[in-house]
Amino acid sequence: MPQELPQLPAGQPNFENLRLANSAYVDKTMYFPMLKKISDYIFCARPRRFGKSLTITALDAYFSGRTELFQGLAVERDMNSSEFVTSPVIRLDMGRPAGSDSKTILQTNILDPLRDNAKRHGVTLRGADSARTFFSLISDVHEESGKKVVVLIDEYDAPVIRIVQMERSLSQKRLLNDTREIIRDFYSQLKFAAEHIEFVFITGVTKFSRMGVFSLLNNLFDISLRPEFGEFMGYTQKELENYFAPYIKKTAEELNIGEEKLLKEISRHYDGFSFDGITSLYNPFSVLAFFSERRFDNFWMESGANAIVRKFLKDNALLAEQFEGMVVNRTFVREPGEIDATPPAGFLYQAGYLTLRVRGENSYSLCYPNSEVREAISTLFLENLALETSWTGIGVAGEELKRCLEDADVPGMVDVFIRLFADICYADHSKADLDPADGILTNIFRKVGLFLSIFKQRKLNESLAEFFRRKLGEGFYRSILHSSLCMAGATVTPERPVGLGRIDLLAVCGAITYVIELKMAEDAQRRTNGALAGMSQINEKGYGRAFKNPILVSLAIGRKERNIVACRFKINGQEKVVDIKELEKSSSYQVEVL
Repeated sequence: MPQELPQLPAGQPNFENLRLANSAYVDKTMYFPMLKKISDYIFCARPRRFGKSLTITALDAYFSGRTELFQGLAVERDMNSSEFVTSPVIRLDMGRPAGSDSKTILQTNILDPLRDNAKRHGVTLRGADSARTFFSLISDVHEESGKKVVVLIDEYDAPVIRIVQMERSLSQKRLLNDTREIIRDFYSQLKFAAEHIEFVFITGVTKFSRMGVFSLLNNLFDISLRPEFGEFMGYTQKELENYFAPYIKKTAEELNIGEEKLLKEISRHYDGFSFDGITSLYNPFSVLAFFSERRFDNFWMESGANAIVRKFLKDNALLAEQFEGMVVNRTFVREPGEIDATPPAGFLYQAGYLTLRVRGENSYSLCYPNSEVREAISTLFLENLALETSWTGIGVAGEELKRCLEDADVPGMVDVFIRLFADICYADHSKADLDPADGILTNIFRKVGLFLSIFKQRKLNESLAEFFRRKLGEGFYRSILHSSLCMAGATVTPERPVGLGRIDLLAVCGAITYVIELKMAEDAQRRTNGALAGMSQINEKGYGRAFKNPILVSLAIGRKERNIVACRFKINGQEKVVDIKELEKSSSYQVEVL
């Protein structure tokens, strides 16, 4: 009879429930004794779905002395020693009152987790507001138990994040200020009640300087970037292979691929997060979801918080690829800023879409951790360009594009691109056609005009505006192609440098490499010439020489048509032309071999 696999704790944030159900658990308890030795007040920031709640509930069980839950775990010996001392625990999940729509409701809702803790320790709540009640709870539990209190706070920033996600308005701004004031007053009690506190551990998505926690608690020790805690949350490669060995074997059998190849694909999809710039980690949520369903999918898109990122991308007119490789210093990493006022890179870093790589002694570079997150942000970018009713179609197009890339079906790939371009709102297309001379350049030209004739000023204006318009157009459409390819699971490098130039887009899907060049076609006569010029550039500059058997693709974008108007591609040494008109008429592709 085949051995039954341990239950996977997908979506289970409670340590006690996980252990009682005998679910798989990646042991992180060896860090628990270290925390208390480092500082009495500790903070740790991690992205969503990274095990913060599980860690908080595990610490609750640890300090409460629930030794039966730690059998076989690293900390069991420590808990069974004569030196181990238990403490009363106050555990607060600030995600519970995060849905408050007014100052009064927030005050009331914060009392709910306080009431639960009072009942747990047999004390009566007292206090004029949530802050005073929090102080009295800490002091009363200390007096009742005769021991100083451990305070564990999960999602300390949830009330503020929830309001930031709302539509900007005067009422939203007022509610945000009110919430900050209440939360700041609430957390300040951790300082005022210090004589009653043994240990404090706080988690959240980011550091909010205006929340009062970091300004009032000047002894709060931040372990978020500490190398010794680089593996504290998330799974390392070694942990993945050790704890999930039976799942790896079973999944490899079901997918009919070797375990080595499976591990490479799992790594490409879900590995790559880093909080010290060195240690590489898997997102636990995605790993557990993958082994539960035994299929590669974008579980990051299903794990929530995408609406705020989608809205942020649109409001700030951001491109999916513009942050790849961005250099940041240590100050940025330690204090990326308030989530409602931080620069775009800081926002996406705090949301978990960007991660760190060490670049120098005091600097890092940002990147998307893996293909799953890159696909997610590319999909959000494309959804911003289409009506909400088309979002499902965008996902379907991504799956179709993936099939075309894997099958070396260039006409099919072009057909998907054409449909995606056609579904983009005209207002977004218009951004690529803006005349820069209508803005800052106009003022420059006016000043230059003091020294030039009216005729020369007009010609300079027209030529520069045409140059920038052409470049802006290429950048806009290249971003759409880039995001489409990423959404389909390809590994894409924009502006890839080679010996004699830069490839517009280099896309790798499995064993197939695509070298893609993009040209703008200003009128109907230049359609074919645009694709021909792109292919000539690929050939003359030897863009394909650095890769084994690449497929060379040249696309021409019609400015008036706002879509692909011509395509030439070379595969296995044969150059071919896709008949765009026939492609639009039917789903059968007409390809002319040159």
